Amino acid sequence: MILFFIIVIVIAMIIQQISLYIAKQKNNIQYSCKPSVEACEPETEFLVYSTVTNTSRFLSPVLRIEERFPKSLNVLEATEFNVNITGDYRIYNSTVSMRGRQRVRRYLRASIPDRGAYVFSFAEFHAGDFMGIKEFDYFKDNSERIVIYPPTIKKEDFLKTFTNAFEDIALKRRLHEDPISICGYRDYTGREPMRSISWKQSAVRNSLIVKEFDPTWRQAVTIVMDMQYHGEHEFHSRRQEYCFSMARTICEYLEDKNFEYRLVTNAIITSGISSFYSSGGRGVMYERILYALGSAKNGNVCTLEELLANACTGAYREKVIILITTRKTPEVLDAAMRVFKASGSEVVPLYASDYVNAETAETEEAG
Repeated sequence: MILFFIIVIVIAMIIQQISLYIAKQKNNIQYSCKPSVEACEPETEFLVYSTVTNTSRFLSPVLRIEERFPKSLNVLEATEFNVNITGDYRIYNSTVSMRGRQRVRRYLRASIPDRGAYVFSFAEFHAGDFMGIKEFDYFKDNSERIVIYPPTIKKEDFLKTFTNAFEDIALKRRLHEDPISICGYRDYTGREPMRSISWKQSAVRNSLIVKEFDPTWRQAVTIVMDMQYHGEHEFHSRRQEYCFSMARTICEYLEDKNFEYRLVTNAIITSGISSFYSSGGRGVMYERILYALGSAKNGNVCTLEELLANACTGAYREKVIILITTRKTPEVLDAAMRVFKASGSEVVPLYASDYVNAETAETEEAG
């Protein structure tokens, strides 16, 4: 009997030493974590895949895993995860043990409510030995991210303000229209010239209908999105976010109208001023614009004056400049007036302060 116990102890010690050796081999464990999509709309459901692989031919140790996910992640459904929020992360705890050459893939269903770029960061692994006496800690880096687009603005007052100003300019400039390039019809609003009325369609539908033409003006619109601080610090961050939404909403309007346009901004997307061009129709360039607006950081790389100077130089001679900024100040108005005088362009100013102010803040807090 004593001999039996000695044999058991010796075997256990051998297994323990082997397990200690295996637990130290952190390179045998591979880790990756990535969302199912690169970018999406706010509150849209997506999957987060977490994969752990044992590349060794031996059984892996028991692994306790702490994965760092974005704090803003809203979990809709999780498998094999326990949640703990600490600091700047939402930590997901799980335990796995794998056979040789085995891969374990877990997932959770989630969404993120706010615009931005969110990183699924490193994971901390704790590899235990056979007897549960000792653990070896190591990190596995991960840099996969998801970008959440800015939401579109549904407020009728904003849409009406922008579309009325834009259409006023279009009518004032008497845009040349090719009569053979009719791209659709819409209801008469009373603002269109009589020559735009389709009498045939009006008779069919029993109401006044106007023709929509493919406009011949090209490279005539520039959206200038300014992120410079213009006062009222308590609202500045929220106004910046509203500017992103204004830019996205206007881009969609121009895309649907098949206008060619540029978006120029001093938002922190690259190290300098960022410029994007689209020919309309919600193509690949529009997707790039959405991705840039979603991934941009709050802040600015240059002043409004430098941004406007950049937007009004080069080969593009825009007829309309849509200026998006956080707040109406004498300095902003003066900069817009100088652009108008220097380039002859029509400037349509849009201020986030008209929509994000003390009254809206109190309403949101009450809600």
